Amino acid sequence: MKKGVIFALSVFLFIALLFANPVGAQEDQVLLNFYYPVGVAGPLANVVDQMVNEFNETHPNITVQPVYSGDYDDTMQRVQTGVMGGNPPDIAVVEISEAHSLLQMNATIPLTKYIEEEGDFIDPFYDAFLANGNLHGEQWTIPFQRSTPVFYYNKDHFAEKSDELLAAGLDPERAPDTWDELVAYAEVLTDREANRWGLIIPGGWNDWIFEAFAYQNDGQLINREGTEAYFTDEAVIEAAQFWYDLAHKYEVMPKEVRTWAGSPTDFAGEAASMLYNSTGALPPILNTANFEVGVAFMPQNKTYGAAVGGGDFHVFRDIPEANQDAAWEFIKFMTNPENAATWSVESGYVAVREDAYDVPVLAEHVLDQPARAVARDQLEYAYPKMSAVGYQQIRQSLTDILDDVMEGNMDPETAMNNAQNRIQGILDRH
Repeated sequence: MKKGVIFALSVFLFIALLFANPVGAQEDQVLLNFYYPVGVAGPLANVVDQMVNEFNETHPNITVQPVYSGDYDDTMQRVQTGVMGGNPPDIAVVEISEAHSLLQMNATIPLTKYIEEEGDFIDPFYDAFLANGNLHGEQWTIPFQRSTPVFYYNKDHFAEKSDELLAAGLDPERAPDTWDELVAYAEVLTDREANRWGLIIPGGWNDWIFEAFAYQNDGQLINREGTEAYFTDEAVIEAAQFWYDLAHKYEVMPKEVRTWAGSPTDFAGEAASMLYNSTGALPPILNTANFEVGVAFMPQNKTYGAAVGGGDFHVFRDIPEANQDAAWEFIKFMTNPENAATWSVESGYVAVREDAYDVPVLAEHVLDQPARAVARDQLEYAYPKMSAVGYQQIRQSLTDILDDVMEGNMDPETAMNNAQNRIQGILDRH
């Protein structure tokens, strides 16, 4: 009798413990803090939250807590503070030029071992998007929200000025293809009576556009190792001279610096006929413009050229290995073809992998809006974005100097000599 009671109690206690602590529920539960920046805090943050919720629902042993961390600079600042304080995030999307800085801090882990374990996982990703995260023989990042600058133009303005364009030997049915054509189109399209510029190159991220100008002239701003600056090379000085001439010699764009975020509104409001900006500006432009929007490659000089941009996933070092493994599972989910396609449609960023363009939601979107494919196709001529330890100092120095060139406060050759001295000094200090 006693044995029977003891056996029954043992069974009861075992069942009670089983329900109180299901096998693997507590021991294997991993909580990930995920920092992410987006250009539009409301709408795109909601999309990220939806994707994270789907991951959490389909991965019961992992819970991802998304934290909107501001813009790229805010996010890097927050990451640095966490790393230096011994409390890094588990995973973060960081601007691609910061990879060198994070490596110097020993903040992140290489993802090569995970990639190799997955077999052909990396194959569909565009090489141009992988390049910034490939350092010292390891792949440290996986692309997420990626872009290039593209060239926007107002097709209605081109039609309105078709006679003048034809008289100048220009085709009103297409965008300018070369630097010389850019000047010629902009001279016709600039309408001083209507207070309308031919072209806007905005400030803020003007270093990104200028880097494209350097590539288009067979130049380069900084080497891949992030140790040498080339601002006094002839190709770069020529690019700076062209930048200056657009505002001061040809007078086809404003001398005062327009903001990066405000320039799509200027363009959609018909304050200019042509605009350099990110592919990420396409959704707001299409949503607000009352004219037919054209999108094209940026005009070439000696070649086409673009510097890639955007943010990549990083996994951090000073976290448990189980968290690193879980972070990899999250990366795989967020960058699978379906999610890469959805994120591209919702955000305007370029899908980071080729097979995403076969997913119906994106394939149909591109058919409906062929402009969505321009940045993808321009990847054939895309290069890594400049990257080095101290990138934020480098970028601020260069944007300030480019603003001075635009406003006529400094001649291009002097400006590039100043850039060389300042930026090489930053590289040498690090």
